[in-house]
Amino acid sequence: MNPGLEGPDRSYNKGDRKPAAAAALGVLWVSLFILWIAAGSATGSETPASLSHRVLVVFNRTDGGSREVAKYYAKRRGIPEQNLCSIAPIDTMWLGWKEYHSQVKAPIQKCLKAVGPENILYIVFSYQTPYRVLGPDARLKLTFTVDQEVSDIWDQLSPDFPQSRPRHPYYDPARSKANVYQPFESFADYRAQADAKMIYSVWRLDAANAQLAKGLVDKAIAAEKSGLKGLVCIDRKWPLNTIEDTGLGAGDWDLHRAADFAREAGLQVIEDANDAEFGTPPAPARCDDAALYAGWYSLNHYNDAFSWATGAIGIHIDSLSAWGPRSGTNWAANAIKRGITVTTGSIEEPGLSGLLHPSGTFRDLFQGANVGDAFLRNTEFLKWVVLYLGDPLYRPFPQGLPPFAKKQHKEEKPATSN
Repeated sequence: MNPGLEGPDRSYNKGDRKPAAAAALGVLWVSLFILWIAAGSATGSETPASLSHRVLVVFNRTDGGSREVAKYYAKRRGIPEQNLCSIAPIDTMWLGWKEYHSQVKAPIQKCLKAVGPENILYIVFSYQTPYRVLGPDARLKLTFTVDQEVSDIWDQLSPDFPQSRPRHPYYDPARSKANVYQPFESFADYRAQADAKMIYSVWRLDAANAQLAKGLVDKAIAAEKSGLKGLVCIDRKWPLNTIEDTGLGAGDWDLHRAADFAREAGLQVIEDANDAEFGTPPAPARCDDAALYAGWYSLNHYNDAFSWATGAIGIHIDSLSAWGPRSGTNWAANAIKRGITVTTGSIEEPGLSGLLHPSGTFRDLFQGANVGDAFLRNTEFLKWVVLYLGDPLYRPFPQGLPPFAKKQHKEEKPATSN
């Protein structure tokens, strides 16, 4: 047990001359506590305690940079020391099936059991931890992300390396063209249900170097304090009257609805329907001071047409958008190098439905959700090929934005420290 968590000794010694005053003070504290709980229930707030104790941070104990980033994140967010989980992988990128089980899955399960698997909502991999795993049949050459395998680490939703995967139960099966979205439910609320699956929102503080990885935390905390401000850029491909909400057309309807939600929230929006990407004529030449971005398509390539506001969130739809979060030509790695705070992408072909859905994500963020909840709620499958990069506790709009802010939900606030 960590003695620092037990609190100060509140016993009275034999020489204490004011037991009645002490007892009265105790009664007062109990009364205030009961009133505090009642007030929380009345306002729909689950608890004023932070979400920080519900984060497990996984680091590579054989790499100094990985340990450094993990400890930095824990300090800044007030994550308890016992929530740091060390692994010793043979590689910082690839693992085989057996190595994944022995060097990642089993150690993380042990860490979860130590703190209580039900107590953790978010698992965050630190810099220089492996993110690719080869499936058990090497002949098939099926590759998954370590992160999405760990999201269902107890195999309650599907077995390891499934040939097909069910929709996870926290997912919102929205219909963009019809503007049909489920009411937001926080991940904490979902997991509190008796029949909830023991799944996790799994993230990664990873980048070209440790300093950039730590910067993902710094920028998230800075944006929470100042408020995320800037332009919303949406990069579509086709006129809406030429497509249906099916196949690839579903991607454009998703993007269009994301733009609509941003306009409803009072944000300045550039919505481009040219086939060309931002920065390529006839599309807009630049998207500067971007707070939110969603668009497509340039395979394994970052089109440098952006400058990013502090706290910026970007979703680029392409099949290799996070081929490697530390290097290469892919969108995610280069967006992080150029200042984005949160992004996502895939390491292999995911199919359009396997990627994060921008419209539901934006809608949930505008209601005050953190990115850990919003991203998981709008990604259909687990045990697949997607990475989330950034701090899951980051809430870009802590009070929400009208008219979405009135759709209240239970949400704990992350702790921060300087």
